[in-house]
Formats: sequence, C-alpha cells, structure tokens
Amino acid sequence: MRLRHRIPTIFNLSMVDVLCCALGCVILLWLLNLREAKQRLKAVGETTQLLASTRGELEESQKAAARLRQDLAASAAQVRELQEQRQRLLAQAQAAEQERQQLAKDLAAARSQVAELIKDKLALQGQAAQVAELLRKKTGELQELTRDKTTLESRLADLQALLRERDTQIAAAARSVDDLAARLRDAEARAKQMGTQLEAIPGLRAEARTAQEKLSLAERRIALLEKELASQRRELADASRQIGDLQNEKKSLLDLSNRLRAAADNRFAGISLTGRKVVFLVDMSGSMELVEEKVTAPQKWTEVRQTLIKIMRSLPDLEQFQVILFSDKATFLLGQEYRWIDFAGKSSIDQVEAALAAIRPKGNTNMYAAFETAFRFRSLGLDTIYLFSDGIPNIGEGLPVNAFQLKETERAEILAKHVRKTLRAEWNRPIAGRPVVRIHSIGFFYESPDVGAFLWALSRENEGSFVGMSKP
Repeated sequence: MRLRHRIPTIFNLSMVDVLCCALGCVILLWLLNLREAKQRLKAVGETTQLLASTRGELEESQKAAARLRQDLAASAAQVRELQEQRQRLLAQAQAAEQERQQLAKDLAAARSQVAELIKDKLALQGQAAQVAELLRKKTGELQELTRDKTTLESRLADLQALLRERDTQIAAAARSVDDLAARLRDAEARAKQMGTQLEAIPGLRAEARTAQEKLSLAERRIALLEKELASQRRELADASRQIGDLQNEKKSLLDLSNRLRAAADNRFAGISLTGRKVVFLVDMSGSMELVEEKVTAPQKWTEVRQTLIKIMRSLPDLEQFQVILFSDKATFLLGQEYRWIDFAGKSSIDQVEAALAAIRPKGNTNMYAAFETAFRFRSLGLDTIYLFSDGIPNIGEGLPVNAFQLKETERAEILAKHVRKTLRAEWNRPIAGRPVVRIHSIGFFYESPDVGAFLWALSRENEGSFVGMSKP
C-alpha cells in the first residue's frame, strides 16, 4: 500500500504563533549577531590598524633590537678592549710603581751621593786652597831664589872680572918680580964685580940695599896677591856651589809645581780622568748646533770639540783610543774600524782636533748603535767610555710596533730605558776576570731635565760620573 505524506495536524494557529515567536527570536538574534558582527568588524578594523601599527612598531623594535645587538657587540668588544687596556694599564701602573720605588731609591742614593760629592767638593776646595797657598808661597820663594840667583850670577860675573883683573895684576907682578930678579941678579953680579970697590964707593952699597928692599917689598906684594887670589877663588867656589844649590832647588820647585798642576789638571769638573784604553762617544746629531728647539748655538759644537781635546790631553795614562761619532748611525772619526789607535801625544790630539773641525752635526740620535759599536772593544781591553751628548735617544732599537702613535717624549723615554737595560743586562754585564767599563757623561746645553737625569743615571749605573755644561 502506497504511503502518502500528510500535513501534520499539529500545524495550527498556535504553531504559527510559535513559529512567529521563533522567527522573531531568530531575527533578534540575527540583529544582535549583526550588531555584534559590526562591533567585531569595527574591533577587527581597529585591531588591524593596531596590528599594522604594532607590526610597524615591531619592525622598528626589531631594527632597534638589531642596532642594540650591534651596539651590544661593539660594547662587548669595547669592554674586552677596555679590560685588556685595563690589564695593560694595571701592568704599566705596577711597572710605574716599581720604577717609582726604584727611582725613589735612586733619588735617595743620588741625594746621598750629592751629599758625598758636596763633602768631596768642600774637601777638594780646601785642598785646592791649600795647594794654591802653597803654590803661591813656593812661587814667591822661587821668585826670591830667582832674584838671588840673578844677584849671585851678577856677583859671579863681577868676581870673574875681578879674578881676570887680579890674574892680570899677578901676571904684571910676576913680570915685575922677574924684572926685579933679573935686576937683582945683575946687581949681585955687579956687587961681586965691585966687591973690592964697596968700601971705596959707599953709594953702590946704598943702591944694593935699596934694590934688596924693593925685592923684599915685591915678594911681600906677590904673597899678598896670592892670598887674595886664593880667597877670591874660595869665594868663587862658594858662589858656584850656591848657584848649583839654587838650580837644584829651582828644579825641585818646578817638579813640585808640575806635580801640583798635573794633580789639578787630572780632574775635569769633578770627573776623575782615568783610562788606558778609551772610547770617546761623540753625539753629532743636528741638535748639537742648537741650544733649544729653533734656537741656534754657534759655539756649542766648538765647545764639544774643545772639551774632548781637553780631556784627551789631560788623561795621564792614555795608551790607546778610538773616537766614534753617532747620529742616525755610528761611524769612526779616524777610520781603523774596530781597532785601537795608539796614542802618540800631541800628534794624535792634533789629528783628532782637525778631523772634528771638519764635521758638521746633522741627523737624529741613535745612542743604541753608538754603545753597541763601542762595546765591541770590550773584548779588546776597553776600560773607559767618555760620552759627549745633549739629549736622549730618539731613534734606534727598542721601540714597539705602534711607535708611530706615540709622542716624541714617550718614544725617547722608551729608547732611554732600553739603552740602560741593555747596558746592564748585556753590553756591560759583570764578566769574571774582566772589569766593568766605566762610563763618564758630559752633557751640553740641554733644555729638558730628563736629559740630565738620563745621563746621570746612565753614568751612575756604570761606575762613572756626570757633568752638565752650562748654556752660553
């Protein structure tokens, strides 16, 4: 049987009301949902704008974060670099503190040495005053003895003239005696011939007596002359002995004067002039013609040469020497590289003086090369170095890689310390059976106190002395 659909009987008016109510509810819900959808859409639009804005801010924040990360990386690198620099500064501070302590010790030692030098200076001044007074007295005595010598020489000349005159008189008297003796012999002969006539001729007897008296008088006069001649000869001998004594005393006084002069000359401004095998290190950099930067000193190089010659002339025991010039590099003034030159007195001094006069200062100051060259003579018996300079090194071994970034004063300080360190540790280190080389320094017309401090420390550390020459 075929089934057919039928309209349910439940669909009636009540059902329509229910449906209308349901439709109203649906419409209300739709309106509410529509309103809510609009609000949500509006919220979505605002959210979209906010999201776009947030995305822009996020991008800016990401860019800022990237920049911050870069800054953070750079800051971290800077922090590491600062930490490294801090470590270096700490190390430098420790080194500076150690150096300060060493300098404090050096200063205390220097003050002690200055006090001793002042005492020595006062003692030497007292000795010099005593020597000067003794020299003045001896000079007065020498002048008085010279006057006495002149007087005695004049008296000797007078005595010699008188002696010649007396010799002439004696010769004349001798001739007179001879004549009288001849006359006496003639008279005796005549007396014998006229013996028989004496009584008859009384005048002949009187004449004979007169002749005899004259003969006796002549003999007495001859005896007196002989006595006077003997006395004059004794006076002449005494005068000769006095002259000999005066000459010996004059020689002794001259020897004493020479010894006193040698003792006075054997020092140069407080430096004991010693050394048998000596190297003269002469700075010939361009500053040796300047008293300070851009201020010329025409006499500076001349005074350097004169000072070297004076010291060379005054060295009492000098046997062999070399003169090494240094500026950008070290050179030998007289050639004969790395060989000693025998000191031949005035001829050697004249040769050095003429060679120095032909030199014109120029270039920088490479003191490392100078000492390195000089100390090659240590194995050949080098015992003393005389350094003539006006500054501290500004080029040479010992500079760090970044030296071009440093100031000139900083480079000079590093080089100076390197030279002193190398001297202590290598060039002039103690060696058994070989004495330390003594280094004396003479500074010329320097402006910076660092120069004097460097040269003084260099000499003190190597058993030498330092003297600074005043500006003109």
